[in-house]
Amino acid sequence: MRGDLLAFEHFSNVPFPMERVFVMKVSSSEVTRGGHANSCDELIVALTGSVEIQVDNGDERTAIGLDGYDRALWIKPGILIHLQDFRPGTLLLVCASARYGETRHYDRAQPHLFMADCLA
Repeated sequence: MRGDLLAFEHFSNVPFPMERVFVMKVSSSEVTRGGHANSCDELIVALTGSVEIQVDNGDERTAIGLDGYDRALWIKPGILIHLQDFRPGTLLLVCASARYGETRHYDRAQPHLFMADCLA
């Protein structure tokens, strides 16, 4: 057995133009991340371990679990997220549509950002 391979070729399997990629490693189940909404698209993949992502669009909240790299969560601009309940050793890959310095962060959901995208 050769193992598994996760590939992004010309980023055709990412639903937006990608400007930044980063990896987040979490070593404790007590850690929480996020707690804000961004002005850009993000795609989150759990390379190892698992995480629960609380998603809030300003009207509704839901929890989505990621526990393998066979699926990803696409976070649209303006959606508030909280990452929690990490399995120790979780490694997340995050692809973003904007560079860090070009991204605004908000402490609550910004429905006008994702509604504008839906109407375009």
